[in-house]
Amino acid sequence: MSVASKGWVQQGGAAALLADAYRRAPGGYVAFLDESFELQANRRTFYLMSAVVAHRDQLTPLRDGLLDVVGDRYWHTTESLLTSDGRQQAVEVAEYLGDENGTEVCIVSCRMPLGDDGGDAARRACFGQLAASLCTGVQPLASEVHLMVLEQRETQHERSFDAKIVKELRAEKVICRQCQLKQVSPRDEKLLWLPDLVSSAVRRNITHQEKDLLEPIEHIVRVMNCP
Repeated sequence: MSVASKGWVQQGGAAALLADAYRRAPGGYVAFLDESFELQANRRTFYLMSAVVAHRDQLTPLRDGLLDVVGDRYWHTTESLLTSDGRQQAVEVAEYLGDENGTEVCIVSCRMPLGDDGGDAARRACFGQLAASLCTGVQPLASEVHLMVLEQRETQHERSFDAKIVKELRAEKVICRQCQLKQVSPRDEKLLWLPDLVSSAVRRNITHQEKDLLEPIEHIVRVMNCP
């Protein structure tokens, strides 16, 4: 297994690392994180980060059910929305996540509009608000959440930036020392498709006033304004 020292995962080591992290997660709850944003100055700027929270005992059935909807292949909400069939499948994913028999909940931190300090500052602020909310177990969470699984960004600089955020949040006592961040590819953890769906649902509601993705999950989503 090949694991970098700053919390991000080199390809090939993710499955074993995640299995161990899930097993060790205090309280058993895991948050899967993804983002969406609009940074162009001529548009309505915003940054948001979403967390979908599930208990480790539910991860396998949750993943299996997701694959029944989507199939075991590459999937991304934004690309799916480019076709009518893809949009229908995205709605089906939303309906699956929002099923009344499920136990998952979602928290979204959103900063809108962005200030002059741009996307990195907004990412840190939303990440911090979201992490603090998870660590302290705010409503609608059933318990504190100390394990965050984030889609691994492309460059080492970006991955190190996210690891630094968590380190600083611990030092500032915004989150406790139990809180851990694992950065992995959706190829290795397909449950990252779920916060991607949530982020797209909130984004499309902001940018296009569309509700077809948001309505099926609205009852399990809490959107927080990030100052």
